[in-house]
Amino acid sequence: MPDPSQFRHYQIVQDADGNNVELVRNAEQVAVLAFDTQRLEYVHCHVLLEPLANRGAFEDTCRKIQRGGHPAMARMIEYGEDEGNPFYITSNIDGEPLRTYLTRLTDLPCWLAVMLACRSLETAVAVAERGDFLTDQPLENFRVVQTGPQAVQVLAADFRVLDNGSAKKRALKSGFEKQAKFLKTFLLEQAGGNVTLPDHPVPAPEFMELLGACLSNAGPGVTVAMRDLKNQLLKLSPEHLSGEIPTAQKPRALLAPLLASYQDVARGVVNLVRIQSQRLDMANPYSMRGTLTKAGRGVLIEQVPPARVCAAQVLSADQAALKVTKKRENTALITVALVNEADGITCLAEEVAEGISLADLLKERRSIEVQEAYLVLAGLDTALSQLDASNLPIAKLRLEDIFLLTGFPREDARCAKLLVSKLNEWPAFNLVVRAHPTLVSMAGRGTDPAVLLPQVAVKSDTLWHGGWLAALTKLLIGIESPVGVQAEPAGTARERETIARLLDDEIAKVFDTKPSTRSDFLGRYARVVQHHDLVKPTTEPPVTADVDRIQPKPRTKAVSSPKNGTKSVSAPLNRDVTPPVVAGALTSGSITTSAETNAIGFAELLFRSGGGEPEPPAGSPDWAKAAADAPPTLPEHLLPADEVPKWLKVFVFVGGSMILGAFSAHLSGRALWQKKHSEPPKAVQKASQAPSPLKAIPVPELENVPLTPPAETPNQSSGMSLSLPKGATGLREQLGAEPAK
Repeated sequence: MPDPSQFRHYQIVQDADGNNVELVRNAEQVAVLAFDTQRLEYVHCHVLLEPLANRGAFEDTCRKIQRGGHPAMARMIEYGEDEGNPFYITSNIDGEPLRTYLTRLTDLPCWLAVMLACRSLETAVAVAERGDFLTDQPLENFRVVQTGPQAVQVLAADFRVLDNGSAKKRALKSGFEKQAKFLKTFLLEQAGGNVTLPDHPVPAPEFMELLGACLSNAGPGVTVAMRDLKNQLLKLSPEHLSGEIPTAQKPRALLAPLLASYQDVARGVVNLVRIQSQRLDMANPYSMRGTLTKAGRGVLIEQVPPARVCAAQVLSADQAALKVTKKRENTALITVALVNEADGITCLAEEVAEGISLADLLKERRSIEVQEAYLVLAGLDTALSQLDASNLPIAKLRLEDIFLLTGFPREDARCAKLLVSKLNEWPAFNLVVRAHPTLVSMAGRGTDPAVLLPQVAVKSDTLWHGGWLAALTKLLIGIESPVGVQAEPAGTARERETIARLLDDEIAKVFDTKPSTRSDFLGRYARVVQHHDLVKPTTEPPVTADVDRIQPKPRTKAVSSPKNGTKSVSAPLNRDVTPPVVAGALTSGSITTSAETNAIGFAELLFRSGGGEPEPPAGSPDWAKAAADAPPTLPEHLLPADEVPKWLKVFVFVGGSMILGAFSAHLSGRALWQKKHSEPPKAVQKASQAPSPLKAIPVPELENVPLTPPAETPNQSSGMSLSLPKGATGLREQLGAEPAK
């Protein structure tokens, strides 16, 4: 078998017979499947058969497609000329061409036909909004990818990069409305005019002909009509689907024929892993779930592709991840349990991340609020710092590679409740990322935030800079939505407009090859969010000019995770990127920090439940208004001053006045208890004027001391005297008596 061919850093993929895997061959181009040895992912290499008549127009078209990325479109990675042959490289779409898929079917369920039509229109709109890049044969260049038991996507795998007159042809045609009417009428008849959409088969050839005619007339001038048609077809889809797509009608994965079967993979790890089920999960069609025989932990098993299908760098990356992820300091990276080779098949096992991925969260919530996105970004910064320190050769993170660990299994009913709750209402979570290449990631499945960024060489020490976080934020808050996820805008229009400008500014820095750091972006993001009063502090002390020079201290609340032993935080805070608060930058709700009080991070404010809240702004969530209008819950003895009874105030005032008067009289010597009814003897007066009172003088032991008649003194009327022992003469002198002889 010949060695695989190499074009620059792209290795051409071969099948089992040693032939190159061709995807497209026509009079215009030849496209083959290749593997990018730098980014560790599969790509499509398109080579044009004719020389360029207008090289400037070709480069301008490729540049526009590259700058206008979208999750529904293959990513334009590279373009140019090589020895006079023009070429361009796009990312892989791991699915079956739409025409091939519909051709091999005789019929398909009516709800699946409606879903295919809606997804095709969504992709056509995404391409048309960026220019007239739809090809003349959209059914051949649109690929079907199954993402769930009852969900499919239709993605654009190729574009029109040469002007061959088809744009003018489409502009002269006004037949889209007519073709759209035919398609809608056909589906209405098949559904029986019911919005419930009865589950009966639809003839696939007729549906393919009508859908192809509709998409062939699509273009930038009919985007509004395409949206209207999609909204009308959505009314035919049922609210709830039962069952799943039949096996014969499931779209095929592109890489599946090039890999070993599930039985071969299971035999390779039979002594190490107990396979639980070989049933396909269409969201992750290349993995099987199992349990480690010795440790008893759940793992995902998949094959490491052989050398003819991928480069040797993949195995090296997996072996490096095996060593790095087992270190205690890398708790934010998913652990690789084993890399094993047996019977010529190399297998990889990673521990199951018992949590909720960002992709699952967006499928359920559609979009999250901007303050929730800060919680994700702040916690993700710590994981990305560990990823940078590990030096692992990972160059892509998808929404499916970022997990929110809650300590509950993914199948637990409590996870279902968390999916519909806001992140600041979750008890605790910790973010972990997948730092090793997997087949689903290399095949291009899932949503990569970098699709919104340009393919330029940037001056940065990390791939996960501020621009990448900005692209991720666009997906999280619904400015750019993954395919099949209809985002619902959260927050006020002014707030979202300000956030959108911030994100566009960060992405523009990537175009200028000078992206900002993650800490700078998080600081700007936090100030904008706080400016719009999405979260208010518990107190509002005045902001001083020295606040911006004080670095707040991080505060986290850590608990032990019952599953993987990592630490989970109730408010994931960034250790060194909490932004300073500058005087005059906020409209209300300012925060001050000092050396005497511990600083509180912005994310931790989201979890505060006590303290007084200022008046909520217009458009605030219901929970904020309910908290502000809630009655006091303090007991009566802790009520504020304006709620203390009047009689208690009077009693305290009178009693306090009497105590202060008595204390003043005592100091002046005019107190009643300081006056006597009769004048005391002079001896007593003289004794009272002594330097120290009698009780303060140490008196010697008086046992067995004989009493003698006292000497008479003019100051004593009793005629008696006390004879004191030797050494006590000082006492006599203090009493005014003569010394004993």
